[in-house]
Amino acid sequence: MNHRSGRVLGMTAAALIGLVGCGSGKPFDGSAPESRSSAVPEYVAAYRAGYTAGKAVYDSSGKGAAVRETVWGGCTRRALQAGSAAEVDRGSWVQGCLNGVANAPEQLPTGPVTKRTTDAEMLERFHIWARAKGGAQQFDHARMLAIVQLTAHDYDVELSTDYSAGSGRPGSESLAQSFVEWWDGDHGRDGTARNVLVLGADGKRLTAQRI
Repeated sequence: MNHRSGRVLGMTAAALIGLVGCGSGKPFDGSAPESRSSAVPEYVAAYRAGYTAGKAVYDSSGKGAAVRETVWGGCTRRALQAGSAAEVDRGSWVQGCLNGVANAPEQLPTGPVTKRTTDAEMLERFHIWARAKGGAQQFDHARMLAIVQLTAHDYDVELSTDYSAGSGRPGSESLAQSFVEWWDGDHGRDGTARNVLVLGADGKRLTAQRI
């Protein structure tokens, strides 16, 4: 290789290295690196929404609000009326609400708070009770039961059904009423059940009632 050829090759290699090193600096999907890390986690957004709601209750009702919302489950029921702000993590929303009504400093969760566990045995006991009452056909629409832990002591019960969103409203309300009638305490679980939610086949809530 002569001197001139070597010089041309060297310049070409340098240009290629420069292109690789100086690229756009963005990930291959074109998004800025910091855009992902700066996004607020859903459980944090739920907590802050709950805290704002709880603080508003404290500001309007004073210290007595903390007892009412904590002991009587006010925050757990407010969460059912808070829409999508709470549904992303109902436990985080409730936790924020409880801190807000106590006028306590924010204590942001470090991860999702809501924990769901299925309980096939409890569902079967409910079905046995329903059959004894002669309403098995209606209750067979309940396909899964989940315990939804919201705080260390409070939980909701979710009944997943095969009801469609349009046709399941009357049946879901009757199902929720029957579950409340059947419920007679803790059913062997620690803590306090606050609400029963009936979900449609698409996973969306059809109705909810206080237990």
